[in-house]
Amino acid sequence: MTPRRIAFVGPTLPEPLRPAGPFTYRPPVRHGDLFDLCLRPGDQVLIVDGVYQHFAPIRHKEILAQLARGVHITGTASLGALRAAELDGFGMQGLGQVYAQARAGRLTADADVAVLHADDSAGARRLTEAMVCVRHALAELLQARTLDPGQAARLEHTAAALHFTERSAPALLRAAGPDRDAMHLLLDHLREHGDIKTRDARHALDTLAARPVPPPADAPGPAATWPSSYARQWDFEHRPLQPGSAVGARLALACLQLFAADFPERHRAYTLRLAAATTGCTGSAGQILGAAGFAPAPRPDAQLARPTRATAGWSVDERLLARTFRLPPGRLVYQDLPPEAVAGTTLDELQDHCRRLLLAPTAPAAPTAHRHTLLREVWQAGADHEYRLCALERGFRDTAEAARLAGAFDLTLITRLLRAPAAAR
Repeated sequence: MTPRRIAFVGPTLPEPLRPAGPFTYRPPVRHGDLFDLCLRPGDQVLIVDGVYQHFAPIRHKEILAQLARGVHITGTASLGALRAAELDGFGMQGLGQVYAQARAGRLTADADVAVLHADDSAGARRLTEAMVCVRHALAELLQARTLDPGQAARLEHTAAALHFTERSAPALLRAAGPDRDAMHLLLDHLREHGDIKTRDARHALDTLAARPVPPPADAPGPAATWPSSYARQWDFEHRPLQPGSAVGARLALACLQLFAADFPERHRAYTLRLAAATTGCTGSAGQILGAAGFAPAPRPDAQLARPTRATAGWSVDERLLARTFRLPPGRLVYQDLPPEAVAGTTLDELQDHCRRLLLAPTAPAAPTAHRHTLLREVWQAGADHEYRLCALERGFRDTAEAARLAGAFDLTLITRLLRAPAAAR
């Protein structure tokens, strides 16, 4: 299978400057993007730009997880250069002068490569100047003796005093004061000769495009350790129920979560077992919560403790524990198919049941609104708050996750089965 070649590029190399070639361009990388691509061993990824302020940035563990799978990852020019400098000992490659500065310890802050920019739909136009580009341009002007050391030092101080979101050309000129003419020279140099980030990005694309993609490399041992919650979720969602199975483990669990009438009971047993193992307490749900440092349960009519049809016989503490349970570090509820969820059913039986309910591969998924309507009916949930509680006590993080997973199933068939007389099922 031909390796894929993907580059995450934004304002460092706007669309008109991106060379045609083997790379598929994607917007600046954010946390989760590498998992979403379902990368295969031997695929090649170039990270140039990445977000880090309004969205979670690309995490080191996410890159380590892909390196462990045999994916080739290179960083350059911007956030990619910083990540490459931090992870080159684990197999990530770095290219370019910005990477070299970061590797040498002269560049350490994300803010030094950051810019304010428009999104890709508006051409990823850069609106401000990165500090690393200002410093490099000043060094070139000093070397050419266009500026003297005093002017260069004052211009660098002026630029550094501005936040990266405010370091636009007009703002730099206003802040330059008596060095306005020298600032004009700096900005003209950046415009006419290009900044170092842009040069690095273009160089990396040309360099990698000229080379054949190497075969998957053996990842160094540490890259396979410390999986993040995103990596664990990705692994669970792509793991077959059993070897050779066409049904995934996550979809098999979802089938039970969504449609098994007694799944809240199974989920309660699961949360009690794992919470007890974590706290070392084998008592009641209230004692487990107390051992974990939680205050005594609130009044039974508190919103998160209210009963539903499925949990009317539970204690308040049991409802609170089941609805709030998370695996460390606090994001996932499930990362595998535990025995409590299967409840004595064999994997072959679960696989056959799930296959009967799954949509055909070419069939369109039901609209999201229809999924919510059916789940309300299946769970016998009336008010919006009761519907949210039903999702929590079935081990979903929220109703949106439940509806997303329900999209893989044939809801028309499930509706027909739900409404058929018991004797006809």
